[in-house]
Amino acid sequence: MKLPSLYLGSSLLMASLVIQLITVVLVASGGGSSTTTTSSTAAAPKKYNAMFTFGDSMDETGNICVASSNKTELNVLTCTHPPYGETYFGRPSCRWCDGRVVVDFVAQALGLPLLPPSKAKGKDFRRGVNMAITGGTAMNFTFYRSLGIENPVWNHGSLDTQIQWFKDLLPSICGTEQSCKGYMRKSLFMFGAYGGNDYNVQLLERGLTPEQAMNYTPKIVGAIADGVEKLIALGAVHVVVPGIFPTGCLPIFLSLFGDGDGDGDLDDAGCLKAYNLLSKYHNWMLRKQVEALQRRHHNSTRLMYADYYGLVYQMVQEPHKFGFSAPFEACCGAGGGKYNFDLSARCGMDGATVACRHPSARLSWDGIHPTEAANKVIAGALLRGPYCTPPILS
Repeated sequence: MKLPSLYLGSSLLMASLVIQLITVVLVASGGGSSTTTTSSTAAAPKKYNAMFTFGDSMDETGNICVASSNKTELNVLTCTHPPYGETYFGRPSCRWCDGRVVVDFVAQALGLPLLPPSKAKGKDFRRGVNMAITGGTAMNFTFYRSLGIENPVWNHGSLDTQIQWFKDLLPSICGTEQSCKGYMRKSLFMFGAYGGNDYNVQLLERGLTPEQAMNYTPKIVGAIADGVEKLIALGAVHVVVPGIFPTGCLPIFLSLFGDGDGDGDLDDAGCLKAYNLLSKYHNWMLRKQVEALQRRHHNSTRLMYADYYGLVYQMVQEPHKFGFSAPFEACCGAGGGKYNFDLSARCGMDGATVACRHPSARLSWDGIHPTEAANKVIAGALLRGPYCTPPILS
Protein backbone atom coordinates (compact mmCIF):
# COMPACT_ATOMS: atom_id res chain seq x y z
CA MET A 1 0.00 0.00 0.00
CA LYS A 2 1.52 3.29 -1.14
CA LEU A 3 0.43 6.18 1.07
CA PRO A 4 1.06 9.88 0.51
CA SER A 5 3.90 11.49 2.42
CA LEU A 6 2.91 13.51 5.46
CA TYR A 7 2.70 17.27 5.08
CA LEU A 8 3.58 19.20 8.23
CA GLY A 9 1.50 22.33 7.70
CA SER A 10 1.35 25.46 9.80
CA SER A 11 -0.96 24.14 12.55
CA LEU A 12 1.23 21.08 13.08
CA LEU A 13 4.32 23.27 13.27
CA MET A 14 2.54 25.51 15.78
CA ALA A 15 1.67 22.45 17.90
CA SER A 16 5.33 21.41 17.72
CA LEU A 17 6.43 24.82 19.01
CA VAL A 18 3.87 24.66 21.84
CA ILE A 19 5.08 21.22 22.91
CA GLN A 20 8.73 22.29 22.77
CA LEU A 21 7.88 25.26 25.00
CA ILE A 22 6.00 23.04 27.46
CA THR A 23 8.98 20.65 27.55
CA VAL A 24 11.33 23.52 28.41
CA VAL A 25 8.99 24.70 31.17
CA LEU A 26 8.67 21.21 32.64
CA VAL A 27 12.42 20.66 32.63
CA ALA A 28 13.02 24.05 34.23
CA SER A 29 10.50 23.27 36.95
CA GLY A 30 11.99 19.91 37.81
CA GLY A 31 10.96 17.37 35.21
CA GLY A 32 7.41 16.20 34.66
CA SER A 33 6.20 16.67 38.23
CA SER A 34 2.82 18.29 38.64
CA THR A 35 2.49 21.81 39.98
CA THR A 36 -0.79 21.01 41.70
CA THR A 37 -1.05 20.17 45.36
CA THR A 38 -3.22 17.54 46.97
CA SER A 39 -5.39 18.35 49.95
CA SER A 40 -4.92 16.28 53.08
CA THR A 41 -8.62 15.46 52.96
CA ALA A 42 -7.94 13.50 49.77
CA ALA A 43 -4.80 11.71 50.98
CA ALA A 44 -4.32 8.17 49.72
CA PRO A 45 -5.91 5.55 51.97
CA LYS A 46 -3.70 2.77 53.25
CA LYS A 47 -6.03 0.26 51.66
CA TYR A 48 -8.58 0.58 48.89
CA ASN A 49 -11.92 -1.17 49.32
CA ALA A 50 -12.27 -1.68 45.60
CA MET A 51 -11.00 -0.68 42.16
CA PHE A 52 -13.15 0.45 39.25
CA THR A 53 -11.69 0.77 35.78
CA PHE A 54 -12.77 2.16 32.41
CA GLY A 55 -11.13 2.16 28.98
CA ASP A 56 -10.53 0.19 25.79
CA SER A 57 -8.71 -2.93 24.61
CA MET A 58 -5.54 -1.95 26.52
CA ASP A 59 -7.43 -2.83 29.72
CA GLU A 60 -10.07 -5.22 28.39
CA THR A 61 -10.64 -8.18 30.75
CA GLY A 62 -13.60 -9.86 29.06
CA ASN A 63 -16.46 -7.46 28.29
CA ILE A 64 -16.24 -7.88 24.53
CA CYS A 65 -16.52 -11.66 24.86
CA VAL A 66 -19.54 -11.42 27.16
CA ALA A 67 -21.29 -8.58 25.35
CA SER A 68 -20.91 -9.75 21.74
CA SER A 69 -23.13 -12.52 20.43
CA ASN A 70 -21.70 -12.12 16.94
CA LYS A 71 -19.42 -15.12 16.38
CA THR A 72 -18.03 -13.59 13.20
CA GLU A 73 -17.01 -10.47 15.08
CA LEU A 74 -15.41 -12.49 17.88
CA ASN A 75 -13.48 -14.46 15.28
CA VAL A 76 -12.13 -11.19 13.85
CA LEU A 77 -11.31 -9.94 17.35
CA THR A 78 -8.55 -12.48 17.77
CA CYS A 79 -8.00 -12.08 21.53
CA THR A 80 -10.18 -15.19 21.82
CA HIS A 81 -7.59 -17.22 19.87
CA PRO A 82 -4.25 -18.76 20.93
CA PRO A 83 -1.59 -17.68 21.71
CA TYR A 84 -3.33 -14.86 23.60
CA GLY A 85 -3.17 -15.49 27.33
CA GLU A 86 -0.44 -18.11 27.12
CA THR A 87 2.02 -16.54 29.58
CA TYR A 88 -0.19 -16.23 32.67
CA PHE A 89 -3.57 -17.84 32.07
CA GLY A 90 -2.44 -20.67 29.79
CA ARG A 91 -5.33 -19.93 27.43
CA PRO A 92 -7.05 -16.92 25.82
CA SER A 93 -8.69 -14.83 28.54
CA CYS A 94 -10.25 -12.14 26.33
CA ARG A 95 -7.29 -9.88 27.06
CA TRP A 96 -5.27 -8.38 24.21
CA CYS A 97 -2.06 -9.67 25.70
CA ASP A 98 -0.06 -12.80 26.42
CA GLY A 99 -1.06 -12.47 30.08
CA ARG A 100 -2.11 -9.72 32.45
CA VAL A 101 -2.91 -6.15 31.52
CA VAL A 102 -2.04 -3.04 33.54
CA VAL A 103 -5.20 -3.03 35.66
CA ASP A 104 -4.56 -6.67 36.62
CA PHE A 105 -1.14 -5.81 38.04
CA VAL A 106 -2.46 -2.75 39.88
CA ALA A 107 -5.32 -4.75 41.42
CA GLN A 108 -2.99 -7.51 42.58
CA ALA A 109 -0.54 -4.98 44.07
CA LEU A 110 -3.41 -3.49 46.09
CA GLY A 111 -4.47 -6.90 47.41
CA LEU A 112 -7.59 -6.96 45.25
CA PRO A 113 -8.81 -9.76 42.97
CA LEU A 114 -8.50 -9.61 39.19
CA LEU A 115 -11.38 -7.40 38.13
CA PRO A 116 -14.32 -9.15 36.49
CA PRO A 117 -15.82 -7.57 33.38
CA SER A 118 -18.93 -5.52 34.09
CA LYS A 119 -20.99 -7.55 31.64
CA ALA A 120 -20.29 -10.84 33.45
CA LYS A 121 -23.31 -12.48 35.09
CA GLY A 122 -23.43 -13.67 38.67
CA LYS A 123 -20.20 -11.97 39.76
CA ASP A 124 -19.51 -10.13 43.01
CA PHE A 125 -18.46 -6.61 42.05
CA ARG A 126 -18.05 -5.25 45.59
CA ARG A 127 -14.25 -5.35 45.39
CA GLY A 128 -14.07 -4.03 41.88
CA VAL A 129 -15.29 -4.26 38.31
CA ASN A 130 -13.89 -3.38 34.90
CA MET A 131 -15.98 -1.44 32.38
CA ALA A 132 -13.22 -1.32 29.72
CA ILE A 133 -14.14 -2.81 26.36
CA THR A 134 -12.48 -3.28 23.00
CA GLY A 135 -13.17 -0.32 20.74
CA GLY A 136 -13.95 2.01 23.64
CA THR A 137 -13.78 5.69 22.68
CA ALA A 138 -13.96 9.05 24.41
CA MET A 139 -16.53 10.33 21.90
CA ASN A 140 -19.94 8.72 21.53
CA PHE A 141 -20.65 6.67 18.42
CA THR A 142 -23.30 9.17 17.31
CA PHE A 143 -20.45 11.61 16.75
CA TYR A 144 -18.56 9.17 14.54
CA ARG A 145 -21.70 8.20 12.68
CA SER A 146 -22.13 11.89 11.83
CA LEU A 147 -18.69 11.65 10.19
CA GLY A 148 -19.76 8.66 8.10
CA ILE A 149 -18.24 5.93 10.31
CA GLU A 150 -20.35 2.77 10.59
CA ASN A 151 -17.78 0.19 11.74
CA PRO A 152 -19.43 -1.53 14.74
CA VAL A 153 -16.10 -2.03 16.53
CA TRP A 154 -16.31 1.63 17.63
CA ASN A 155 -19.82 1.14 19.01
CA HIS A 156 -19.14 -1.34 21.80
CA GLY A 157 -19.05 1.13 24.65
CA SER A 158 -17.96 4.76 24.69
CA LEU A 159 -16.84 6.62 27.78
CA ASP A 160 -20.38 7.79 28.55
CA THR A 161 -21.76 4.30 28.01
CA GLN A 162 -19.23 2.79 30.39
CA ILE A 163 -20.10 5.34 33.08
CA GLN A 164 -23.75 4.38 32.67
CA TRP A 165 -22.82 0.69 33.07
CA PHE A 166 -21.10 1.63 36.31
CA LYS A 167 -24.07 3.65 37.57
CA ASP A 168 -26.37 0.71 36.83
CA LEU A 169 -24.19 -1.56 38.98
CA LEU A 170 -23.84 0.79 41.96
CA PRO A 171 -26.91 -0.39 43.92
CA SER A 172 -25.59 -3.98 43.89
CA ILE A 173 -22.10 -2.79 44.88
CA CYS A 174 -22.77 -0.36 47.70
CA GLY A 175 -26.51 0.17 48.18
CA THR A 176 -27.88 3.68 48.61
CA GLU A 177 -26.47 6.86 47.06
CA GLN A 178 -25.18 8.02 50.44
CA SER A 179 -23.50 4.72 51.31
CA CYS A 180 -21.99 4.57 47.82
CA LYS A 181 -20.33 7.95 48.26
CA GLY A 182 -18.62 6.69 51.41
CA TYR A 183 -17.63 3.46 49.69
CA MET A 184 -16.16 5.21 46.68
CA ARG A 185 -14.06 7.53 48.82
CA LYS A 186 -11.99 4.46 49.64
CA SER A 187 -11.93 3.06 46.11
CA LEU A 188 -9.45 3.57 43.27
CA PHE A 189 -10.67 4.61 39.83
CA MET A 190 -8.63 4.17 36.65
CA PHE A 191 -10.20 6.24 33.88
CA GLY A 192 -8.71 5.13 30.59
CA ALA A 193 -6.46 5.73 28.79
CA TYR A 194 -9.09 7.13 26.46
CA GLY A 195 -8.31 8.74 23.13
CA GLY A 196 -6.26 6.08 21.36
CA ASN A 197 -9.26 4.67 19.51
CA ASP A 198 -10.61 8.13 18.75
CA TYR A 199 -7.41 8.82 16.81
CA ASN A 200 -7.52 5.34 15.27
CA VAL A 201 -10.88 6.31 13.78
CA GLN A 202 -9.46 9.53 12.37
CA LEU A 203 -6.16 8.10 11.12
CA LEU A 204 -7.11 4.59 10.00
CA GLU A 205 -10.82 4.76 9.16
CA ARG A 206 -11.03 8.30 7.77
CA GLY A 207 -7.48 8.49 6.44
CA LEU A 208 -6.68 11.85 8.03
CA THR A 209 -3.14 13.08 8.58
CA PRO A 210 -1.98 13.65 12.17
CA GLU A 211 -2.27 17.39 11.54
CA GLN A 212 -5.90 17.02 10.51
CA ALA A 213 -6.63 14.73 13.47
CA MET A 214 -5.42 17.48 15.83
CA ASN A 215 -8.54 19.42 14.99
CA TYR A 216 -10.51 16.86 17.02
CA THR A 217 -8.21 16.85 20.04
CA PRO A 218 -10.09 19.56 21.99
CA LYS A 219 -13.35 17.58 21.63
CA ILE A 220 -11.70 14.31 22.64
CA VAL A 221 -9.91 15.77 25.66
CA GLY A 222 -13.04 17.69 26.63
CA ALA A 223 -15.04 14.45 26.66
CA ILE A 224 -12.46 12.82 28.93
CA ALA A 225 -12.52 15.77 31.34
CA ASP A 226 -16.34 15.69 31.39
CA GLY A 227 -16.16 11.99 32.21
CA VAL A 228 -13.85 12.64 35.17
CA GLU A 229 -16.32 15.28 36.41
CA LYS A 230 -19.13 12.73 36.22
CA LEU A 231 -17.14 10.25 38.33
CA ILE A 232 -16.38 12.95 40.90
CA ALA A 233 -20.09 13.79 41.07
CA LEU A 234 -20.80 10.14 41.85
CA GLY A 235 -18.33 10.25 44.74
CA ALA A 236 -14.99 9.22 43.21
CA VAL A 237 -11.99 10.69 45.07
CA HIS A 238 -8.89 8.80 43.90
CA VAL A 239 -8.82 8.86 40.08
CA VAL A 240 -5.97 7.93 37.73
CA VAL A 241 -6.23 9.65 34.32
CA PRO A 242 -3.65 8.31 31.83
CA GLY A 243 -2.45 9.93 28.64
CA ILE A 244 -2.07 7.92 25.44
CA PHE A 245 0.89 5.92 24.14
CA PRO A 246 3.36 7.33 21.58
CA THR A 247 1.31 6.39 18.52
CA GLY A 248 4.29 6.76 16.19
CA CYS A 249 6.19 4.01 18.01
CA LEU A 250 3.53 1.32 17.56
CA PRO A 251 4.35 -1.39 14.99
CA ILE A 252 0.92 -1.04 13.36
CA PHE A 253 1.55 2.62 12.49
CA LEU A 254 5.19 2.06 11.58
CA SER A 255 4.22 -0.73 9.18
CA LEU A 256 1.46 1.33 7.57
CA PHE A 257 3.06 4.77 7.44
CA GLY A 258 6.79 4.26 7.95
CA ASP A 259 7.64 2.91 4.50
CA GLY A 260 8.48 6.21 2.80
CA ASP A 261 11.46 6.79 0.56
CA GLY A 262 13.64 8.10 3.38
CA ASP A 263 13.93 8.29 7.16
CA GLY A 264 12.94 11.95 7.38
CA ASP A 265 9.60 11.08 8.97
CA LEU A 266 11.31 9.07 11.75
CA ASP A 267 12.92 10.46 14.88
CA ASP A 268 16.20 9.26 16.39
CA ALA A 269 14.43 6.45 18.24
CA GLY A 270 12.83 5.17 15.02
CA CYS A 271 9.29 6.45 15.68
CA LEU A 272 7.08 8.47 13.35
CA LYS A 273 7.50 12.14 14.27
CA ALA A 274 4.13 13.44 13.12
CA TYR A 275 2.14 10.70 14.85
CA ASN A 276 4.03 11.17 18.10
CA LEU A 277 3.45 14.89 17.87
CA LEU A 278 -0.29 14.20 17.78
CA SER A 279 0.05 12.04 20.93
CA LYS A 280 2.09 14.76 22.68
CA TYR A 281 -0.48 17.39 21.78
CA HIS A 282 -3.31 15.25 23.18
CA ASN A 283 -1.38 14.50 26.39
CA TRP A 284 -0.37 18.12 26.93
CA MET A 285 -3.97 19.25 26.59
CA LEU A 286 -5.24 16.41 28.81
CA ARG A 287 -2.71 17.14 31.54
CA LYS A 288 -3.79 20.78 31.62
CA GLN A 289 -7.40 19.65 32.02
CA VAL A 290 -6.48 17.28 34.85
CA GLU A 291 -4.60 20.06 36.63
CA ALA A 292 -7.59 22.38 36.24
CA LEU A 293 -9.92 19.72 37.64
CA GLN A 294 -7.60 19.17 40.60
CA ARG A 295 -7.62 22.88 41.41
CA ARG A 296 -11.41 22.96 41.17
CA HIS A 297 -11.84 19.95 43.46
CA HIS A 298 -8.70 20.32 45.61
CA ASN A 299 -10.56 19.84 48.90
CA SER A 300 -12.18 16.56 47.98
CA THR A 301 -10.39 14.83 45.12
CA ARG A 302 -7.01 13.29 44.36
CA LEU A 303 -6.42 13.17 40.61
CA MET A 304 -3.35 11.35 39.30
CA TYR A 305 -2.06 11.97 35.78
CA ALA A 306 -0.30 8.92 34.32
CA ASP A 307 2.35 9.69 31.70
CA TYR A 308 2.07 6.60 29.50
CA TYR A 309 3.80 8.42 26.66
CA GLY A 310 6.93 9.29 28.65
CA LEU A 311 7.39 5.80 30.03
CA VAL A 312 6.74 3.88 26.81
CA TYR A 313 8.94 6.23 24.81
CA GLN A 314 11.78 5.64 27.28
CA MET A 315 11.23 1.88 26.89
CA VAL A 316 11.59 2.34 23.12
CA GLN A 317 14.70 4.50 23.45
CA GLU A 318 16.46 2.31 26.01
CA PRO A 319 14.79 -1.11 25.85
CA HIS A 320 17.69 -2.96 27.46
CA LYS A 321 17.25 -0.97 30.68
CA PHE A 322 13.86 -2.65 31.01
CA GLY A 323 14.96 -6.09 29.83
CA PHE A 324 13.54 -5.73 26.33
CA SER A 325 14.91 -6.12 22.82
CA ALA A 326 13.55 -5.32 19.34
CA PRO A 327 11.08 -2.71 20.66
CA PHE A 328 9.38 -2.26 17.28
CA GLU A 329 8.90 -5.95 16.48
CA ALA A 330 5.63 -7.60 17.46
CA CYS A 331 6.10 -10.84 19.39
CA CYS A 332 2.99 -12.42 17.88
CA GLY A 333 1.94 -12.20 14.25
CA ALA A 334 3.05 -13.39 10.83
CA GLY A 335 3.78 -10.07 9.19
CA GLY A 336 7.53 -10.63 8.96
CA GLY A 337 9.95 -7.83 8.22
CA LYS A 338 11.17 -5.16 10.60
CA TYR A 339 7.90 -4.85 12.54
CA ASN A 340 6.37 -8.32 12.14
CA PHE A 341 2.97 -6.76 11.59
CA ASP A 342 0.44 -7.18 8.81
CA LEU A 343 -3.27 -6.43 9.11
CA SER A 344 -4.05 -9.63 7.21
CA ALA A 345 -1.72 -11.78 9.34
CA ARG A 346 -2.38 -10.49 12.86
CA CYS A 347 -1.75 -12.41 16.04
CA GLY A 348 -4.31 -15.19 16.47
CA MET A 349 -5.18 -15.47 12.78
CA ASP A 350 -4.52 -18.62 10.80
CA GLY A 351 -0.77 -18.99 10.43
CA ALA A 352 -0.12 -16.59 13.31
CA THR A 353 -0.85 -18.71 16.36
CA VAL A 354 2.73 -19.13 17.61
CA ALA A 355 4.36 -16.28 19.49
CA CYS A 356 8.03 -15.41 19.79
CA ARG A 357 10.09 -17.62 22.08
CA HIS A 358 10.53 -15.06 24.87
CA PRO A 359 7.55 -12.68 25.18
CA SER A 360 9.01 -11.30 28.41
CA ALA A 361 11.85 -9.78 26.35
CA ARG A 362 9.48 -7.91 24.01
CA LEU A 363 7.69 -4.59 24.38
CA SER A 364 4.96 -5.18 21.80
CA TRP A 365 2.78 -8.29 21.95
CA ASP A 366 0.71 -8.04 18.76
CA GLY A 367 1.85 -4.81 17.15
CA ILE A 368 -0.84 -2.78 18.93
CA HIS A 369 -0.87 -3.85 22.58
CA PRO A 370 2.01 -4.35 25.07
CA THR A 371 3.24 -7.67 26.39
CA GLU A 372 2.52 -8.75 29.95
CA ALA A 373 6.11 -7.83 30.83
CA ALA A 374 5.62 -4.28 29.53
CA ASN A 375 2.29 -4.00 31.34
CA LYS A 376 4.04 -4.94 34.57
CA VAL A 377 6.56 -2.11 34.10
CA ILE A 378 3.74 0.36 33.38
CA ALA A 379 1.77 -0.74 36.44
CA GLY A 380 4.85 -0.36 38.63
CA ALA A 381 5.33 3.20 37.40
CA LEU A 382 1.69 4.00 38.24
CA LEU A 383 1.97 2.54 41.72
CA ARG A 384 5.32 4.00 42.74
CA GLY A 385 6.16 6.68 40.17
CA PRO A 386 7.79 8.53 38.59
CA TYR A 387 5.42 8.38 35.64
CA CYS A 388 2.27 8.97 37.69
CA THR A 389 1.75 12.31 39.45
CA PRO A 390 1.21 11.65 42.28
CA PRO A 391 1.89 7.87 42.39
CA ILE A 392 -1.01 5.67 43.48
CA LEU A 393 0.86 4.47 46.57
CA SER A 394 2.14 7.89 47.66
